[in-house]
Amino acid sequence: MKKKATKEPVRLREKKLNNGNLSLYLDYYNAGERQYEFLKLYLMDKPKTALDKQSNQATLELAQRIKAKRTEEVLLGNFDLQSKSLSATDFIKFYQAYITTYTKADNRVLSASLNKFKTYLKEAHGKEKLSCKDLTQNLVLGYKDYLETKLTGESPQTYYNRFKKVVKHAIRENLFSKSPLPENIKFKGGGMNKGVLSLEEVSLLSKTACGSEVIKRAFLFSCNTGLRFGDIKALQWQDISGTELAIKQNKTQEVNRLSLNQNALKLVGERGNGKDLVFPLPSFEGSAKTIKNWVKRAGIDKRITWHSARHSFATNILLLGYDIKTLSKLLGHTSIQHTQSTSALQMRERHRL
Repeated sequence: MKKKATKEPVRLREKKLNNGNLSLYLDYYNAGERQYEFLKLYLMDKPKTALDKQSNQATLELAQRIKAKRTEEVLLGNFDLQSKSLSATDFIKFYQAYITTYTKADNRVLSASLNKFKTYLKEAHGKEKLSCKDLTQNLVLGYKDYLETKLTGESPQTYYNRFKKVVKHAIRENLFSKSPLPENIKFKGGGMNKGVLSLEEVSLLSKTACGSEVIKRAFLFSCNTGLRFGDIKALQWQDISGTELAIKQNKTQEVNRLSLNQNALKLVGERGNGKDLVFPLPSFEGSAKTIKNWVKRAGIDKRITWHSARHSFATNILLLGYDIKTLSKLLGHTSIQHTQSTSALQMRERHRL
Protein backbone atom coordinates (compact mmCIF):
# COMPACT_ATOMS: atom_id res chain seq x y z
CA MET A 1 0.00 0.00 0.00
CA LYS A 2 1.36 3.39 -1.02
CA LYS A 3 2.22 5.62 1.92
CA LYS A 4 0.26 8.87 1.97
CA ALA A 5 2.50 11.94 1.84
CA THR A 6 2.38 14.21 4.88
CA LYS A 7 1.24 17.72 4.05
CA GLU A 8 3.66 20.45 5.10
CA PRO A 9 2.07 22.59 7.84
CA VAL A 10 4.14 25.60 6.76
CA ARG A 11 5.10 26.50 3.21
CA LEU A 12 7.33 29.27 1.93
CA ARG A 13 5.71 31.08 -0.97
CA GLU A 14 6.41 34.06 -3.22
CA LYS A 15 4.23 36.95 -4.29
CA LYS A 16 5.23 39.06 -7.29
CA LEU A 17 5.19 42.80 -6.61
CA ASN A 18 4.47 45.63 -9.03
CA ASN A 19 8.18 46.49 -9.25
CA GLY A 20 8.95 42.94 -10.42
CA ASN A 21 10.53 41.75 -7.15
CA LEU A 22 9.23 38.85 -5.07
CA SER A 23 7.82 39.15 -1.56
CA LEU A 24 8.33 36.07 0.61
CA TYR A 25 5.58 34.85 2.93
CA LEU A 26 4.61 31.75 4.91
CA ASP A 27 1.42 29.85 4.21
CA TYR A 28 0.13 28.00 7.33
CA TYR A 29 -2.44 25.26 7.47
CA ASN A 30 -3.08 24.63 11.14
CA ALA A 31 -6.11 23.04 12.87
CA GLY A 32 -8.21 23.37 9.72
CA GLU A 33 -7.44 27.08 9.33
CA ARG A 34 -5.28 28.83 6.79
CA GLN A 35 -3.13 31.79 7.81
CA TYR A 36 -0.38 33.85 6.26
CA GLU A 37 2.70 35.62 7.59
CA PHE A 38 4.43 38.11 5.34
CA LEU A 39 8.13 38.12 6.24
CA LYS A 40 9.03 41.57 4.83
CA LEU A 41 11.81 39.84 2.91
CA TYR A 42 12.23 40.37 -0.83
CA LEU A 43 14.00 38.68 -3.74
CA MET A 44 15.02 40.08 -7.10
CA ASP A 45 13.10 38.13 -9.74
CA LYS A 46 15.99 38.02 -12.20
CA PRO A 47 19.30 38.73 -10.42
CA LYS A 48 22.00 39.77 -12.89
CA THR A 49 25.20 40.22 -10.93
CA ALA A 50 27.00 37.90 -8.52
CA LEU A 51 26.23 40.39 -5.71
CA ASP A 52 22.51 40.27 -6.55
CA LYS A 53 22.56 36.46 -6.49
CA GLN A 54 24.42 36.46 -3.18
CA SER A 55 21.86 38.87 -1.70
CA ASN A 56 18.99 36.66 -2.90
CA GLN A 57 20.64 33.58 -1.40
CA ALA A 58 21.11 35.27 1.99
CA THR A 59 17.51 36.46 2.03
CA LEU A 60 16.22 33.02 1.07
CA GLU A 61 18.28 31.35 3.80
CA LEU A 62 16.81 33.72 6.38
CA ALA A 63 13.29 32.91 5.16
CA GLN A 64 14.01 29.17 5.35
CA ARG A 65 15.18 29.51 8.95
CA ILE A 66 11.99 31.33 9.90
CA LYS A 67 9.96 28.65 8.15
CA ALA A 68 11.78 25.89 10.08
CA LYS A 69 11.09 27.64 13.38
CA ARG A 70 7.40 28.12 12.57
CA THR A 71 7.10 24.45 11.48
CA GLU A 72 8.55 23.32 14.79
CA GLU A 73 6.08 25.53 16.69
CA VAL A 74 3.12 24.16 14.74
CA LEU A 75 4.17 20.55 15.33
CA LEU A 76 4.71 21.18 19.05
CA GLY A 77 1.29 22.79 19.30
CA ASN A 78 2.50 26.15 20.61
CA PHE A 79 2.01 28.16 17.45
CA ASP A 80 0.13 31.45 17.63
CA LEU A 81 0.45 33.69 14.59
CA GLN A 82 -1.09 36.66 16.34
CA SER A 83 1.61 36.65 19.02
CA LYS A 84 4.48 36.48 16.55
CA SER A 85 6.83 39.45 16.57
CA LEU A 86 9.16 40.40 13.75
CA SER A 87 11.56 41.99 16.23
CA ALA A 88 13.93 39.01 15.86
CA THR A 89 14.52 39.92 12.19
CA ASP A 90 18.18 40.53 11.37
CA PHE A 91 18.36 44.30 10.88
CA ILE A 92 21.52 44.06 8.74
CA LYS A 93 19.83 41.68 6.30
CA PHE A 94 16.74 43.90 6.26
CA TYR A 95 19.00 46.90 5.51
CA GLN A 96 20.61 45.02 2.61
CA ALA A 97 17.25 43.86 1.26
CA TYR A 98 15.98 47.44 1.37
CA ILE A 99 18.98 48.62 -0.67
CA THR A 100 18.48 45.82 -3.19
CA THR A 101 14.99 47.05 -4.07
CA TYR A 102 15.79 50.78 -3.74
CA THR A 103 15.80 52.58 -7.10
CA LYS A 104 16.41 56.26 -6.28
CA ALA A 105 19.56 58.20 -7.13
CA ASP A 106 21.07 58.07 -3.63
CA ASN A 107 21.40 54.27 -3.70
CA ARG A 108 25.20 54.63 -3.64
CA VAL A 109 25.09 56.70 -0.44
CA LEU A 110 22.59 54.25 1.07
CA SER A 111 24.99 51.35 0.47
CA ALA A 112 27.86 53.33 1.99
CA SER A 113 25.75 54.04 5.06
CA LEU A 114 25.17 50.31 5.57
CA ASN A 115 28.89 49.60 5.34
CA LYS A 116 29.59 52.35 7.87
CA PHE A 117 26.96 50.98 10.28
CA LYS A 118 28.42 47.46 9.97
CA THR A 119 31.89 48.84 10.73
CA TYR A 120 30.51 50.64 13.79
CA LEU A 121 28.85 47.45 15.07
CA LYS A 122 32.06 45.47 14.71
CA GLU A 123 34.40 48.11 16.16
CA ALA A 124 32.19 49.36 19.01
CA HIS A 125 30.23 46.21 19.93
CA GLY A 126 32.11 43.29 18.37
CA LYS A 127 29.02 42.26 16.39
CA GLU A 128 28.34 41.40 12.78
CA LYS A 129 24.63 40.72 13.26
CA LEU A 130 21.94 42.70 15.02
CA SER A 131 18.29 41.80 15.59
CA CYS A 132 15.75 44.60 15.44
CA LYS A 133 14.93 44.15 19.14
CA ASP A 134 18.59 44.90 19.98
CA LEU A 135 18.63 48.18 18.04
CA THR A 136 18.14 50.53 20.99
CA GLN A 137 18.21 54.30 21.28
CA ASN A 138 21.53 54.13 23.12
CA LEU A 139 23.03 52.10 20.27
CA VAL A 140 21.73 54.64 17.74
CA LEU A 141 23.19 57.52 19.76
CA GLY A 142 26.50 55.64 19.84
CA TYR A 143 26.37 55.34 16.05
CA LYS A 144 25.74 59.08 15.73
CA ASP A 145 28.76 59.84 17.95
CA TYR A 146 30.85 57.33 15.97
CA LEU A 147 29.99 59.08 12.68
CA GLU A 148 31.01 62.46 14.07
CA THR A 149 34.29 61.00 15.32
CA LYS A 150 35.21 59.22 12.08
CA LEU A 151 33.84 61.61 9.45
CA THR A 152 33.93 65.34 8.75
CA GLY A 153 31.75 67.99 7.14
CA GLU A 154 28.24 66.93 6.17
CA SER A 155 29.10 63.24 5.91
CA PRO A 156 27.98 62.30 9.48
CA GLN A 157 24.50 63.73 8.97
CA THR A 158 24.27 62.35 5.41
CA TYR A 159 25.06 58.80 6.59
CA TYR A 160 22.75 59.08 9.58
CA ASN A 161 19.85 60.35 7.45
CA ARG A 162 20.13 57.31 5.16
CA PHE A 163 20.28 55.02 8.20
CA LYS A 164 17.19 56.75 9.61
CA LYS A 165 15.38 56.24 6.29
CA VAL A 166 15.84 52.46 6.58
CA VAL A 167 14.81 52.39 10.26
CA LYS A 168 11.63 54.33 9.49
CA HIS A 169 10.81 51.83 6.75
CA ALA A 170 11.36 48.98 9.25
CA ILE A 171 9.02 50.74 11.70
CA ARG A 172 6.31 50.86 9.02
CA GLU A 173 6.87 47.14 8.46
CA ASN A 174 6.24 46.48 12.21
CA LEU A 175 9.77 45.29 12.95
CA PHE A 176 9.90 47.49 16.05
CA SER A 177 7.40 47.70 18.91
CA LYS A 178 8.55 51.30 19.42
CA SER A 179 10.87 53.60 17.52
CA PRO A 180 14.59 53.18 18.32
CA LEU A 181 15.31 56.65 16.90
CA PRO A 182 16.13 59.29 19.53
CA GLU A 183 14.30 62.60 19.10
CA ASN A 184 15.92 65.96 18.29
CA ILE A 185 19.33 64.64 17.25
CA LYS A 186 21.61 67.49 16.24
CA PHE A 187 24.96 67.28 14.52
CA LYS A 188 27.95 69.54 14.99
CA GLY A 189 27.77 72.26 12.39
CA GLY A 190 23.97 72.40 12.49
CA GLY A 191 23.04 70.72 9.23
CA MET A 192 23.59 72.62 6.03
CA ASN A 193 27.21 73.72 5.75
CA LYS A 194 27.76 74.05 2.01
CA GLY A 195 29.44 77.10 0.53
CA VAL A 196 27.37 79.33 -1.72
CA LEU A 197 28.96 80.89 -4.80
CA SER A 198 28.18 84.47 -5.72
CA LEU A 199 27.58 85.40 -9.37
CA GLU A 200 31.07 86.91 -9.42
CA GLU A 201 32.60 83.64 -8.14
CA VAL A 202 30.68 81.61 -10.74
CA SER A 203 32.12 83.92 -13.38
CA LEU A 204 35.60 83.47 -11.89
CA LEU A 205 35.27 79.68 -12.10
CA SER A 206 34.22 79.93 -15.75
CA LYS A 207 37.52 81.71 -16.48
CA THR A 208 39.65 79.22 -14.50
CA ALA A 209 41.10 75.99 -15.92
CA CYS A 210 39.39 72.97 -14.39
CA GLY A 211 41.26 69.85 -15.48
CA SER A 212 38.12 68.36 -17.04
CA GLU A 213 36.14 70.31 -19.58
CA VAL A 214 33.02 68.15 -19.22
CA ILE A 215 32.99 68.50 -15.40
CA LYS A 216 33.49 72.26 -15.73
CA ARG A 217 30.61 72.63 -18.20
CA ALA A 218 28.31 70.36 -16.16
CA PHE A 219 28.98 72.19 -12.86
CA LEU A 220 28.42 75.61 -14.44
CA PHE A 221 25.26 74.21 -16.10
CA SER A 222 24.03 73.27 -12.62
CA CYS A 223 24.81 76.83 -11.43
CA ASN A 224 22.56 78.07 -14.25
CA THR A 225 19.71 75.56 -13.87
CA GLY A 226 19.77 74.22 -10.29
CA LEU A 227 19.79 70.60 -11.49
CA ARG A 228 21.24 67.88 -9.22
CA PHE A 229 24.32 65.83 -10.12
CA GLY A 230 22.25 62.68 -10.78
CA ASP A 231 19.91 64.53 -13.15
CA ILE A 232 22.76 66.13 -15.09
CA LYS A 233 24.69 62.86 -15.33
CA ALA A 234 21.59 61.16 -16.81
CA LEU A 235 20.67 64.06 -19.12
CA GLN A 236 20.25 62.98 -22.77
CA TRP A 237 20.02 65.11 -25.90
CA GLN A 238 16.44 63.98 -26.43
CA ASP A 239 15.57 65.80 -23.18
CA ILE A 240 16.41 69.15 -24.81
CA SER A 241 14.14 70.65 -27.47
CA GLY A 242 15.15 74.09 -28.65
CA THR A 243 15.56 76.19 -25.52
CA GLU A 244 13.42 73.91 -23.30
CA LEU A 245 14.62 71.05 -21.13
CA ALA A 246 12.20 68.37 -19.89
CA ILE A 247 13.63 65.95 -17.36
CA LYS A 248 12.26 63.40 -14.90
CA GLN A 249 14.11 64.06 -11.67
CA ASN A 250 15.76 61.04 -10.04
CA LYS A 251 14.98 62.20 -6.51
CA THR A 252 11.30 63.18 -6.86
CA GLN A 253 10.35 61.34 -10.09
CA GLU A 254 8.58 64.56 -11.10
CA VAL A 255 8.89 65.83 -14.70
CA ASN A 256 10.43 69.30 -14.60
CA ARG A 257 10.42 71.68 -17.57
CA LEU A 258 12.97 74.48 -17.72
CA SER A 259 13.67 77.27 -20.19
CA LEU A 260 17.42 77.35 -20.70
CA ASN A 261 19.14 80.74 -20.65
CA GLN A 262 21.88 81.63 -23.13
CA ASN A 263 24.65 80.61 -20.73
CA ALA A 264 23.11 77.16 -20.22
CA LEU A 265 22.65 76.67 -23.98
CA LYS A 266 26.33 77.48 -24.59
CA LEU A 267 27.42 75.07 -21.86
CA VAL A 268 25.66 72.02 -23.39
CA GLY A 269 27.87 72.34 -26.49
CA GLU A 270 27.30 70.86 -29.93
CA ARG A 271 24.15 68.75 -30.16
CA GLY A 272 24.53 64.95 -30.26
CA ASN A 273 22.20 62.02 -30.97
CA GLY A 274 18.95 61.48 -29.05
CA LYS A 275 20.03 59.03 -26.34
CA ASP A 276 23.64 60.21 -26.09
CA LEU A 277 24.59 61.80 -22.78
CA VAL A 278 24.93 65.58 -22.84
CA PHE A 279 27.56 65.43 -20.08
CA PRO A 280 29.39 62.04 -19.99
CA LEU A 281 30.59 62.52 -16.42
CA PRO A 282 32.84 60.22 -14.37
CA SER A 283 31.79 59.00 -10.90
CA PHE A 284 30.47 61.39 -8.26
CA GLU A 285 33.67 60.95 -6.22
CA GLY A 286 35.88 61.68 -9.22
CA SER A 287 33.83 64.76 -10.13
CA ALA A 288 33.89 66.05 -6.54
CA LYS A 289 37.69 65.76 -6.36
CA THR A 290 38.10 67.69 -9.62
CA ILE A 291 35.75 70.44 -8.39
CA LYS A 292 37.66 70.77 -5.12
CA ASN A 293 40.95 71.32 -6.98
CA TRP A 294 39.28 73.67 -9.48
CA VAL A 295 37.83 75.89 -6.72
CA LYS A 296 41.20 76.02 -4.99
CA ARG A 297 42.92 76.97 -8.27
CA ALA A 298 40.41 79.82 -8.69
CA GLY A 299 41.40 81.17 -5.26
CA ILE A 300 37.90 80.73 -3.77
CA ASP A 301 38.26 80.02 -0.05
CA LYS A 302 34.99 78.13 0.45
CA ARG A 303 34.08 74.47 0.89
CA ILE A 304 32.34 73.89 -2.42
CA THR A 305 30.66 70.58 -3.24
CA TRP A 306 28.69 69.62 -6.33
CA HIS A 307 25.46 70.39 -4.50
CA SER A 308 26.76 73.92 -3.88
CA ALA A 309 25.94 74.66 -7.52
CA ARG A 310 22.23 74.01 -6.84
CA HIS A 311 22.32 76.05 -3.62
CA SER A 312 24.12 78.89 -5.40
CA PHE A 313 21.53 78.90 -8.18
CA ALA A 314 18.69 79.18 -5.63
CA THR A 315 20.39 81.93 -3.61
CA ASN A 316 21.29 84.02 -6.65
CA ILE A 317 17.78 83.66 -8.09
CA LEU A 318 16.35 85.11 -4.87
CA LEU A 319 18.92 87.93 -4.85
CA LEU A 320 17.90 88.79 -8.42
CA GLY A 321 14.34 89.37 -7.19
CA TYR A 322 12.50 86.17 -8.21
CA ASP A 323 9.66 85.07 -5.93
CA ILE A 324 9.60 81.85 -3.89
CA LYS A 325 6.92 80.23 -6.10
CA THR A 326 9.06 80.67 -9.22
CA LEU A 327 12.12 79.32 -7.41
CA SER A 328 10.15 76.29 -6.21
CA LYS A 329 9.19 75.48 -9.80
CA LEU A 330 12.75 75.96 -11.07
CA LEU A 331 14.16 73.66 -8.39
CA GLY A 332 11.53 71.01 -9.01
CA HIS A 333 10.38 70.97 -5.38
CA THR A 334 7.08 69.22 -4.65
CA SER A 335 6.08 71.87 -2.10
CA ILE A 336 6.73 75.57 -1.53
CA GLN A 337 7.32 74.81 2.17
CA HIS A 338 10.39 72.77 1.20
CA THR A 339 11.69 75.68 -0.88
CA GLN A 340 11.06 78.19 1.89
CA SER A 341 12.97 76.20 4.53
CA THR A 342 15.84 75.44 2.13
CA SER A 343 16.18 78.99 0.83
CA ALA A 344 16.19 80.40 4.37
CA LEU A 345 19.17 78.17 5.21
CA GLN A 346 20.91 79.19 1.99
CA MET A 347 20.53 82.90 2.67
CA ARG A 348 21.84 82.48 6.24
CA GLU A 349 24.83 80.56 4.86
CA ARG A 350 25.44 83.27 2.27
CA HIS A 351 25.53 86.01 4.93
CA ARG A 352 27.71 83.85 7.23
CA LEU A 353 30.28 83.48 4.49
